[in-house]
Amino acid sequence: MVNLGTNLRVRFQYRVQQLAKNGKVPLTIIRDGKPMDVQVPVLTGRQLLIPDLNGGYPSYFIYGPIVFSRATSDFLNFMTGNANALNAYGWVASPLVTRRGDQPTKEREELVVVSSPFFPHKLVTGYSNRFGSVIYSVNKVPVRSLAHLVTLLRDAKDELLVIHFDQRGGENMVVRRKDMQEATDGVLSDNGIRLQGTKDMMAIWDKKK
Repeated sequence: MVNLGTNLRVRFQYRVQQLAKNGKVPLTIIRDGKPMDVQVPVLTGRQLLIPDLNGGYPSYFIYGPIVFSRATSDFLNFMTGNANALNAYGWVASPLVTRRGDQPTKEREELVVVSSPFFPHKLVTGYSNRFGSVIYSVNKVPVRSLAHLVTLLRDAKDELLVIHFDQRGGENMVVRRKDMQEATDGVLSDNGIRLQGTKDMMAIWDKKK
């Protein structure tokens, strides 16, 4: 505890935000009975698997009639604005519920979601609405991030793409890779969408294999 004024004592961490400069805070520690001055790195925020947008614009990528994006706390707050939706995600053990508050790992840097209902198209006729579903893998390759998903779709050679969703129960999607690619421009045009993806995702998609 440290004194703050004449009548107030607070935990010493309170002073970190006031004293930190250039990402470090000065501390004096005792080693072998002697004082030692050190500069300790501080974190400006906690890394999260489902982060905040902090006023930014969400990255997205459209493939055929499907829109993919990162899961963010803003998206989750929108999706779970009522108890029924929250209960539904909990029932199927969606990572949007079970992993909220987790930190990213090398195996999973972020969650990738279907961020809107499917655009009307025969390629998704018969499939249930996957709006808000988290992508687990494409052709059995676990998806680490939105950028990784775009890379997998760009480099795919198989005739069919099997999209596996991260939840208990529910169907997978099996689509023809060539048909999805050929349908994309028409989907964009029919729905008045100018760009297939945000600049960061298109830089990956347009990169030579």
